[in-house]
Amino acid sequence: MKPFHLGCTLAAAAALLAGAAEAQQPEAAMLNPFQPIYVRTDGLPQAVARRVEEEAQKGLQPLRQYVQRTKFIHQLDLISLLMTRDQLRTALFQDENVRVVQVAQN
Repeated sequence: MKPFHLGCTLAAAAALLAGAAEAQQPEAAMLNPFQPIYVRTDGLPQAVARRVEEEAQKGLQPLRQYVQRTKFIHQLDLISLLMTRDQLRTALFQDENVRVVQVAQN
Protein backbone atom coordinates (compact mmCIF):
# COMPACT_ATOMS: atom_id res chain seq x y z
CA MET A 1 0.00 0.00 0.00
CA LYS A 2 1.30 3.46 -0.84
CA PRO A 3 2.16 5.78 2.05
CA PHE A 4 -0.55 8.26 1.02
CA HIS A 5 -3.27 5.61 1.03
CA LEU A 6 -2.00 4.20 4.31
CA GLY A 7 -2.16 7.65 5.90
CA CYS A 8 -5.71 8.22 4.63
CA THR A 9 -6.80 4.82 5.94
CA LEU A 10 -5.28 5.50 9.37
CA ALA A 11 -6.89 8.95 9.52
CA ALA A 12 -10.30 7.48 8.64
CA ALA A 13 -9.90 4.77 11.27
CA ALA A 14 -8.94 7.34 13.91
CA ALA A 15 -11.97 9.47 13.05
CA LEU A 16 -14.23 6.43 13.24
CA LEU A 17 -12.88 5.45 16.66
CA ALA A 18 -13.20 8.99 17.98
CA GLY A 19 -16.84 9.13 16.88
CA ALA A 20 -17.59 5.78 18.51
CA ALA A 21 -15.98 6.89 21.77
CA GLU A 22 -18.06 10.08 21.78
CA ALA A 23 -21.27 8.15 21.19
CA GLN A 24 -20.68 5.94 24.25
CA GLN A 25 -20.80 8.63 26.93
CA PRO A 26 -22.08 7.44 30.31
CA GLU A 27 -25.68 8.30 31.14
CA ALA A 28 -24.60 10.18 34.27
CA ALA A 29 -22.84 12.74 32.10
CA MET A 30 -26.08 13.63 30.33
CA LEU A 31 -27.97 16.54 31.88
CA ASN A 32 -31.49 15.79 33.04
CA PRO A 33 -33.65 18.57 31.55
CA PHE A 34 -36.14 18.28 34.44
CA GLN A 35 -33.58 18.63 37.23
CA PRO A 36 -33.58 22.12 38.76
CA ILE A 37 -30.53 24.27 38.18
CA TYR A 38 -29.39 26.88 40.67
CA VAL A 39 -27.24 30.00 40.39
CA ARG A 40 -24.82 30.84 43.17
CA THR A 41 -24.59 34.59 43.73
CA ASP A 42 -22.72 34.91 47.02
CA GLY A 43 -19.33 36.49 46.58
CA LEU A 44 -20.55 38.73 43.75
CA PRO A 45 -20.97 42.49 44.12
CA GLN A 46 -24.54 43.31 45.16
CA ALA A 47 -25.53 44.99 41.90
CA VAL A 48 -24.16 42.11 39.81
CA ALA A 49 -25.76 39.49 42.07
CA ARG A 50 -29.11 41.25 41.81
CA ARG A 51 -28.90 41.36 38.01
CA VAL A 52 -27.83 37.69 37.80
CA GLU A 53 -30.81 36.77 40.00
CA GLU A 54 -33.17 38.76 37.76
CA GLU A 55 -31.88 37.02 34.64
CA ALA A 56 -32.08 33.60 36.33
CA GLN A 57 -35.75 34.21 37.09
CA LYS A 58 -36.31 34.72 33.33
CA GLY A 59 -34.64 31.41 32.47
CA LEU A 60 -31.36 29.83 31.46
CA GLN A 61 -31.15 31.43 28.00
CA PRO A 62 -31.44 35.05 29.26
CA LEU A 63 -28.95 34.26 32.04
CA ARG A 64 -26.49 32.80 29.54
CA GLN A 65 -26.87 35.86 27.29
CA TYR A 66 -26.30 38.25 30.19
CA VAL A 67 -23.18 36.41 31.35
CA GLN A 68 -21.86 36.28 27.77
CA ARG A 69 -22.45 40.03 27.27
CA THR A 70 -20.81 41.06 30.53
CA LYS A 71 -18.14 38.41 31.04
CA PHE A 72 -15.27 40.82 30.43
CA ILE A 73 -16.80 43.54 32.60
CA HIS A 74 -17.78 41.46 35.65
CA GLN A 75 -15.46 38.47 35.10
CA LEU A 76 -18.41 36.04 35.24
CA ASP A 77 -18.32 32.44 34.13
CA LEU A 78 -21.60 30.58 33.68
CA ILE A 79 -20.09 27.21 34.59
CA SER A 80 -18.87 28.50 37.95
CA LEU A 81 -22.24 30.15 38.68
CA LEU A 82 -24.47 27.15 37.94
CA MET A 83 -24.99 24.23 40.28
CA THR A 84 -27.21 21.17 40.50
CA ARG A 85 -29.35 20.12 43.45
CA ASP A 86 -26.61 17.79 44.71
CA GLN A 87 -24.00 20.53 44.46
CA LEU A 88 -26.37 22.85 46.33
CA ARG A 89 -26.77 20.32 49.16
CA THR A 90 -22.99 19.99 49.43
CA ALA A 91 -22.51 23.77 49.44
CA LEU A 92 -25.20 24.24 52.09
CA PHE A 93 -23.61 21.51 54.22
CA GLN A 94 -20.25 23.32 54.06
CA ASP A 95 -21.63 26.84 54.49
CA GLU A 96 -25.22 27.63 55.41
CA ASN A 97 -24.90 31.25 54.21
CA VAL A 98 -24.71 30.26 50.54
CA ARG A 99 -26.92 32.51 48.44
CA VAL A 100 -28.59 30.75 45.51
CA VAL A 101 -31.51 31.27 43.17
CA GLN A 102 -33.27 28.59 41.15
CA VAL A 103 -33.13 29.16 37.41
CA ALA A 104 -36.60 29.30 35.88
CA GLN A 105 -37.50 26.33 33.68
CA ASN A 106 -38.77 27.52 30.30
